[in-house]
Amino acid sequence: MNKKISRRGFTGVLAASALALGVAIAPAAQAVDFSGKKVRIIVPFNEGGGTDSLTRALVPFMEKYLPGNPKILVINKPGAGGIVGGNFFESRGEKDGTWVMALSTSTVMNYILGDPRVKFDIKGWEPIILLPRGNMVYARKELGLKGLDPKAFVAKLRSHPKDKLVFGGKTPTSSAINKRMALSLLGVEVKDVWGMKGNGPMAQAFERGEFTINFDNSLSYLNNRKGFRDSGIATEMYTHGAPDAEGNWTDANGKYYRDPTWPNIPTIYELYEEGAGGKFDSPGAKATLALIRVGTAANKSFHLPKGADKDALAAWRNALTKTMSDPDFAKKKAKVLGKFHVTIGEAARKALHAAISLSAAEKAYVKEYVKVRYNLDLSM
Repeated sequence: MNKKISRRGFTGVLAASALALGVAIAPAAQAVDFSGKKVRIIVPFNEGGGTDSLTRALVPFMEKYLPGNPKILVINKPGAGGIVGGNFFESRGEKDGTWVMALSTSTVMNYILGDPRVKFDIKGWEPIILLPRGNMVYARKELGLKGLDPKAFVAKLRSHPKDKLVFGGKTPTSSAINKRMALSLLGVEVKDVWGMKGNGPMAQAFERGEFTINFDNSLSYLNNRKGFRDSGIATEMYTHGAPDAEGNWTDANGKYYRDPTWPNIPTIYELYEEGAGGKFDSPGAKATLALIRVGTAANKSFHLPKGADKDALAAWRNALTKTMSDPDFAKKKAKVLGKFHVTIGEAARKALHAAISLSAAEKAYVKEYVKVRYNLDLSM
């Protein structure tokens, strides 16, 4: 992510603290006061999921640093992979800073892939903070993937009939799509189950053995799926890696960076190149890579509505900047944010818009992929 930091309007102590955290500082807030106001954060998923848990972890610090120390209500509006909540926010959100949208990959994917139910415009919203996260894809132990080298891993995965590889998600155009495309990239097709209400129900289906392949963001898998690891029912397949502080996905030698949460787990890039003998030069590989990067860079973020009051926006950015430097939050940071780089303010807008802008060729491939498998016509 962008590491350039503006120090305007902050003390040297705050600037130094933010620099140490890799945070792009927002402009200082002007006169705005939330005293006595009801502040809502719309979470477009059920309680207990990754977006909900992250939001609730941040709320005490938001209340602490917003002018007037308002009480913040977390409003869960689940449905259609985040579309219901996104539409609700678009139509109802007040512009005075009292309405905030907690955005996640599923909502972003439905937006950029042109789901006809989407009535919101993410590019029009006012970003407060961008919180990247990686992804973990894992399998039931019955698939026999544990301890295999990349070639043996891919061969074993391909050896299973389609009906043994059961994979699901919210919708074909939600956050599951880049994982689904990555499996196809490895030469693996699966039995799809759509209509899941969130990662919590998906994890329950995996635990019951109804799903044999599943995914979580890498921090959620670390914090919420310990039981899977302790019981041995899950085998980590691969992660989606992560960019460095400058946004690079590979080092000087062209080697993909691993997810900092799971440095011992191979990436999908390693499995594709070493296990499947592929190269990221085909339309399918490039399109899959583009959506994987969207799902990492734009995994979590918070926004005010389009046309929001500028002073209120500055106050929110200021509050989140101070949160990142708060000593009490620092104790929770590893669990809540991991080692991913946080971006606040206009730098977050630039990074988000860059992540969700696919090329014409990438869009064409995704449209064909979804049409062939799900008979959906995307309006990308």
